[in-house]
Amino acid sequence: MITEALKAITQNQVPVIFCYFEDTITEVIAFLTSTGVPHFHLTNDSIGEASGKNNVVLVCDASLISSSSGLTGLLRTISSGGKIQFLFIGHYPLPAKENKILEKLSSYPSAEITFCSSIDDPSFEPFGADRIVAILDQLGLKEDECIEHSMVSKAMANAREKIASMVKHEVVAKSEGEWFLKNMKK
Repeated sequence: MITEALKAITQNQVPVIFCYFEDTITEVIAFLTSTGVPHFHLTNDSIGEASGKNNVVLVCDASLISSSSGLTGLLRTISSGGKIQFLFIGHYPLPAKENKILEKLSSYPSAEITFCSSIDDPSFEPFGADRIVAILDQLGLKEDECIEHSMVSKAMANAREKIASMVKHEVVAKSEGEWFLKNMKK
């Protein structure tokens, strides 16, 4: 994720990192701070300050896309000046909620959308992440290597649909792990 954000900056693109959970935002900002990557945390209150920021990674809650006209205006201003790189930290467990956000972002034709998921994410636990990690280790895959393939994307989409079919009434949470604890009772 950081590699993609820094690459976007060097290519005169604006990287915007979207997080679905409050704890993820905190972790991303802490990581960016500790590694010295210039960033700006977008909130409803800080959107007006963001328009003058250059060569920084913008970080915000993905729910702002649906709820903030200020963010929409900022993204329109940014996209009129060049390309935007939308980076999502993982997928939201329920596809319908994520699809609404992606639909809103589709109005930015110059934007590129990338999802960065990790096999350690709680969303992989119900599907045997520990076994997958063992297989990847045996294959010699390094911890920071990416896997990109349509079969992987399709498997993840199917897994999220399966999760959605098990959740009758969503309980909001601060972290992905907490979301799974509250919504995927065994």
